[in-house]
Amino acid sequence: MLAAVVMVMISSPLALAEETESGLQSKFSLTESTMIVGFGKGGFTEGSYEHIALIWHLGFDLKRVFSGLEDNRGILTFIMEPEINPVISPAENDVEFGISFGLKYRYPFTHKLSGYVLGSVGPHYITAQSTDQANGFIFFNTVGAGFSLSLTEKTALSLEYRLRHISNAGTKEPNGGIDSHIGAIGYSMFF
Repeated sequence: MLAAVVMVMISSPLALAEETESGLQSKFSLTESTMIVGFGKGGFTEGSYEHIALIWHLGFDLKRVFSGLEDNRGILTFIMEPEINPVISPAENDVEFGISFGLKYRYPFTHKLSGYVLGSVGPHYITAQSTDQANGFIFFNTVGAGFSLSLTEKTALSLEYRLRHISNAGTKEPNGGIDSHIGAIGYSMFF
């Protein structure tokens, strides 16, 4: 199921292609690829819930899709974030994995420094056991903000904070949810 969702999202730019004099051009093209590593911490009945965030952030510029954005100095992107997060507390053998979809808005303050906000949601799976949250199929809801510092014309380093809520939308009990605060660093390549 998850593999099918990823394949549809990756191939969907073909459906948003337009014919140009030089051939087929995608209206929805990959413009950013970022590898993000971070640490997340939250609390639940069993104590501290801690995980390592390993996220691949893919950004697709929406200026070609929404022509009204062309005059905007900032950049609005559709984001797709596959992730696999080892859980280190309460047990070291648990894992979270899945994919989230959302929006990110990045605004350049200077030639080198940009700020951004993002929000995403998506299906995931967790193996961690808790009296607050059933393991198995869940959803991640994430909001975040950060700063990006350009290293070259096509690369940047970023520092960000994310607030994440996981729950299963009432599909099984218990469904108390687990909230995590995540600090992360990323390395971006722009296309």
